[in-house]
Formats: sequence, structure tokens, C-alpha cells
Amino acid sequence: MDYTKTYKVRSMFTNENGIITLRSLTGLMVDLAFSQAREIEKDLAEMDDKTWLLYSWDIEIIKQIREGFDIEITTIPTHMKRFYAYRNFLVKKDGEIFAKAKATFILFDKEKQRVGIIDSKVLEAYGQSDETYSGRAYKKPDVYEKVKEIAIRRADYDGNHHVNNGVYFDYIKEIPGFDEGRISYVKMIYKNQIRSQQGVGLYYKESEKQVDFKIGSEIDHAYGMVDYV
Repeated sequence: MDYTKTYKVRSMFTNENGIITLRSLTGLMVDLAFSQAREIEKDLAEMDDKTWLLYSWDIEIIKQIREGFDIEITTIPTHMKRFYAYRNFLVKKDGEIFAKAKATFILFDKEKQRVGIIDSKVLEAYGQSDETYSGRAYKKPDVYEKVKEIAIRRADYDGNHHVNNGVYFDYIKEIPGFDEGRISYVKMIYKNQIRSQQGVGLYYKESEKQVDFKIGSEIDHAYGMVDYV
């Protein structure tokens, strides 16, 4: 069940070089996913007091997405398993694919404050589709070489009273030499929400064309990797 919207890449979505930021790109994809979810779930009582939380991103950047572009983003709910829901995304300009992604969501029961099993009626409403992009397996390193302290700002929090998932992409931009214009792939896995911490550590390990990273305090909040062309 495909769902597509067109977005104008305005200056507010781009970095100092006019390239869309990872925070903005994922924000547009989440906007699209939740727009579709509202349509599908509007008459589903089984989704009362439940919401979708992001668990992970796999994003392939094929061509740079720049300020002024009119981009067409398509989301495809592919399948669900227990409390996980999987989506693909395609980002196109003039019919050409500029980026593709896979997002994993978790169903969260707001009343019980825990993950919830996806009801069969929800499975039926969303249906199933073949994956167009499956992402990559990843194992985080045991040791990171460097660390940088990141202060948490009030502006980083969203309506769920934790640091917004998109802000994590801002945090990894603090890795020296981070360059959105050279990124070919990024993986982000969310583990524990940042709620009351005043600061976190940005741990990272660099090689020629790859950076492994972890955002953590006394617990891990997120980890992943960035590949450069």
C-alpha cells in the first residue's frame, strides 16, 4: 500500500552547503509515514492509546538532495511482526531515485507504558508488500576511540518529553569532519530514550570511509554508523 507526497526542499531543511540534513530528510519521511498511519488507523479501535515509536533507520544516499528541489517521497509499509512494523521509503526527483530507506517502528501502548503486540486487524489494514530495500546488518564495535560531550538543550525535547529522534542526527554532526555531502549510507538504532540527562557522550571510531558512533550516558541511547563515498 504505497503512499506518496511531494515536498519542496526549502532552506530550513538544508545545511550550510544547501544539502538536505539527515534530520530534515528523516523528518519528512516520518511526516509521510504518520500521515498514512492516520488514514489507515482512523477507524481502528485497536490503535486507541497506542502509537508508533522509531527503532531504527537504514538510509542509502544515492545522489545529494539540494535546496530548491521538488522531491517525491513514497512510503511502503512492508510487513509487521509481533510489535515491530517495517517501512520502505523512496525519495525521487523527476522520477530518479535519490535516496532509499528502511525504518523499523515499535508499537507502544501508552496506557500500559510498554510495547504492545500488533492486533490482527491492524495487520490486515496495513497489508503486506515486498521490500524494495532491506538495509544492512550491523554489529557495533566493542571499543570506541574518541568521545565528545554533548549538552542536552530544552529545544531538543518533543511532545513525548524525550529528545526527538531527529535530533540524534544533529548530535552525530559534532563528529569532526562529518560531511553530509559525502554520506552514502547511515544506520541509526535507538535503544533508550534521552529523558532526564543533562548531557550525553558522543563516542566514535573512525576509518577512511566509515565512522561508527554511539550516543550514551550511563546507558546506551543510540548507535550506528556512517559510510562516506
